[in-house]
Amino acid sequence: MKTKYLLLIMFWVAVLSACTNAEPLKDTLYFTGTENSPAVKYTIDGPADIGVTVSASCQTMSDQLIKVKVDSDKLEGYNMEYGKKYKMVPVEDYMLSNDEIVLKAGENISEQLVFSLLRTTSFEEGATYCVPITITDVRGDMPVLESSRTIYLVLNQVMIVNAAALSRTNMQLPFEDDPSLAGVPQVTMEARVKVNNFATANPYISTVMGVEEEFLLRFGDTTIKPNQIQLAGGGYPVTGKTEFEVNKWYHLAVVFDGASIKLYVDGELDGQVDAPRGPIVLCGKTDKRRFCIGSSLNSRYLDGAISEVRVWKKALTQNEIQNNMCYISSDNYQDMIAYWRFNEGEGDIVRDWTGNGWNINMSLDWVEGVRCPE
Repeated sequence: MKTKYLLLIMFWVAVLSACTNAEPLKDTLYFTGTENSPAVKYTIDGPADIGVTVSASCQTMSDQLIKVKVDSDKLEGYNMEYGKKYKMVPVEDYMLSNDEIVLKAGENISEQLVFSLLRTTSFEEGATYCVPITITDVRGDMPVLESSRTIYLVLNQVMIVNAAALSRTNMQLPFEDDPSLAGVPQVTMEARVKVNNFATANPYISTVMGVEEEFLLRFGDTTIKPNQIQLAGGGYPVTGKTEFEVNKWYHLAVVFDGASIKLYVDGELDGQVDAPRGPIVLCGKTDKRRFCIGSSLNSRYLDGAISEVRVWKKALTQNEIQNNMCYISSDNYQDMIAYWRFNEGEGDIVRDWTGNGWNINMSLDWVEGVRCPE
């Protein structure tokens, strides 16, 4: 018993000592909303006003006059640190309502500063823009939390596009004409998908894209729910945790990096498995093993719509997936096998934007006015 009490006393002495030596907490100022990340995201569809405030970690004892400015020089460092490719909004396309914010005595949140996006006519298609606003000076007695001195207003512009309507559509790609696709060490497949109805009959499968028994992205199976996503084939299946809704657009991605398979839904990791398998075979020569979109085995159709379909010969990072869910520029085509936007809206040819020649020749029905992001 004496030993037990002695150990207890030693424990509390150690705790008290740690508290005594700990760095004292300080009351600070910070941009509201940057407690966990300096970036705050907005979806924009033309001119917009965004309110910005500064918070204090306690009620202030006196007025705090906070000077701010747009600091475009900080964007390059942010992009490098977080793996982004955000572009700066041209200076003539925005304005701030003021260059200072007042946080009054007795309050813990300031008056509002308004960032006004005046126009988007000069924005590049598919690009994400960002405006860094930083605290330059404070007239008062409170310091600034350095990690939250700058707020990055991330502006995702809405794109209005077309998509291909799918029901009993069987798209088979002649990848067998390219011997280099007989064994691809790393593969990423992406698509934006909306499901009208999930499969209701055995085997409850709605195919998105890929090669049967090799590398197939699909909804459902007899062992999972019809509205769960799964990468099947090759001996290392992985099922996502998301239960998908009908009539809602999602961005899907599956990545094989040579050692693991990861599923992403709207840019967030949804499932993964270790997969020490060999290279992916994308060029099966039979109907059963050909690369397909919207079906497999000449059945298992996807009842819905699809756009932004991409096949890569590299393993994309999560940042790369998040950066380009609605569109991707030609600067990134070098590692693509094929890229179908499904944005034609008419005609009998779906263009492969990579220039590799994998155009899809078939008549399709189209869905117009699709927003990305929704």
